[in-house]
Amino acid sequence: MRTFAALFLPPLLLAAAAAALRPGEVSMGTTILAVRFEGGVVVGADTRTSVSGYVSNRHAAKLTFVLDREVDEYVASSEQLEGVMEEGASTCVLCRSGSAADTQRLASVVRSELVSRQLLYQIRGTVSHAAALLRNLLVSNEDLSASLICAGYDHELGRGVIYSIAPGGTVFEERSWAAGGSGSSYILGHLDSLYPKDGNNKKELPLRTEEEAVEFVATALGLAMERDGSSGGFVRMYVIDRRGRRFESRRPMGDGKGGQGERGRIQPSMKAFAPAITPTKAATDVSRRSPAGQ
Repeated sequence: MRTFAALFLPPLLLAAAAAALRPGEVSMGTTILAVRFEGGVVVGADTRTSVSGYVSNRHAAKLTFVLDREVDEYVASSEQLEGVMEEGASTCVLCRSGSAADTQRLASVVRSELVSRQLLYQIRGTVSHAAALLRNLLVSNEDLSASLICAGYDHELGRGVIYSIAPGGTVFEERSWAAGGSGSSYILGHLDSLYPKDGNNKKELPLRTEEEAVEFVATALGLAMERDGSSGGFVRMYVIDRRGRRFESRRPMGDGKGGQGERGRIQPSMKAFAPAITPTKAATDVSRRSPAGQ
């Protein structure tokens, strides 16, 4: 019975997913995740871009910044905006899932609108402004295929903010975390078991420190990449707080079946690609099976 399930269940699931698509649609997938901690937010995503069963890009950037503190301070460096600079700045990133072309266009339009507001009206953009613009764009363009997470540090609220935005334009503010993409369905139970959204304590965040949030995001994305065929590569993350953003990355250590790490564990690295492991037989077998080894 176990052999039958291993051989025939994955093709049956793929066939069911393909049957759910409308004529002309192409199946695409990803995994995106945003988590709040006391000082801000941590966002992360895998780096694989797929078209049905074909991996078109193994090093894709799915985290696009529409508000960047360093860029905004450069824009506001003219004399007429000196007073605006003293008010502080927000940092906002879009975690993109859906059609790559549609989500890239949405990010470009929102970024241009926020910069224009700052130049013309001396209004610093916030995370809430970006979420409202995305809602209006999705409502007015029903053909867009985009499921987004809009997250960052909001200087007006003085804290990290996470908004999940559905394809139809519905916006929800999430208290602790938000996940999206095809791989998120494999880890929702894991996320809920650790940090349920409907917890009894509404005043305190489940994650207090930046380090806890980074490890939580990296581990969850590593688990999703093991199960979701459309998610893979390495884990790209950003820590966002009142000082701006900082980049981090992780590479999966293995699938727990042959000597390199445990299931869901990830190898820390500040570089996009971790150093090569000594080529033992066990490590070679694991690299052939794991997405990062492809």
